[in-house]
Amino acid sequence: MKVIRTLILLAGTSSSSVVASDYRDDGNWDQGGYNDQGNHYGGYDDSMGEYFDKSGGGQQAAGGNHLVKMAAGGAVGWFLGGKIHSKRAAKALKKKHSKERGAFVQLYREQVGTLQEFNKESARIIQAMESSIIARQNGVPAEIDTVPFFMADTDGSKRISKAEFDRYVREYLANYPGLRPEDIPRWESFDHDHSGQITFEEYNQQMAKEIRKAQYRAATS
Repeated sequence: MKVIRTLILLAGTSSSSVVASDYRDDGNWDQGGYNDQGNHYGGYDDSMGEYFDKSGGGQQAAGGNHLVKMAAGGAVGWFLGGKIHSKRAAKALKKKHSKERGAFVQLYREQVGTLQEFNKESARIIQAMESSIIARQNGVPAEIDTVPFFMADTDGSKRISKAEFDRYVREYLANYPGLRPEDIPRWESFDHDHSGQITFEEYNQQMAKEIRKAQYRAATS
């Protein structure tokens, strides 16, 4: 047993020596083998540094491009937003002006219509006064006011129809609120011949009667 143990110990020692020798020959630890490997790793570090340098520059360039794109996008958005807002504002302003123009045109038409009616009425009054002056020159007494006859005769036929008489009475009462309908002679009082029309002679005759009635009431009151 001792002999076998001795042989195994010798064999192990020999194997250790051989392995150690092989490691020194292959690894060359003391002669810079690790340094060579270190140089190899250093070269890798340098290459990765260059990679990171290139990669960092690309990121910076990409970042710059991204800022440019953001600025361009913001400018486009601002332009489009301003254009849309301008269109909306212009549309609202146009609608407002259209509404105001419509109201102005309506008011203008109403005022023009009122002015035309006023001019028409003024012309009718002037014509009635001129006809009354001519009637006086032809012998109609001055106390008889012939202007109402010519005012009521709207068609200039020198005759007053029932419709013309009623319209004139309504307008006269509207202009003089203190009067009552019974204060004005009735249609039948003027239409002496019951022809359905009042002639200038019938009007003058009835107005002369109305003047005498008023004078009598004033004298007996």
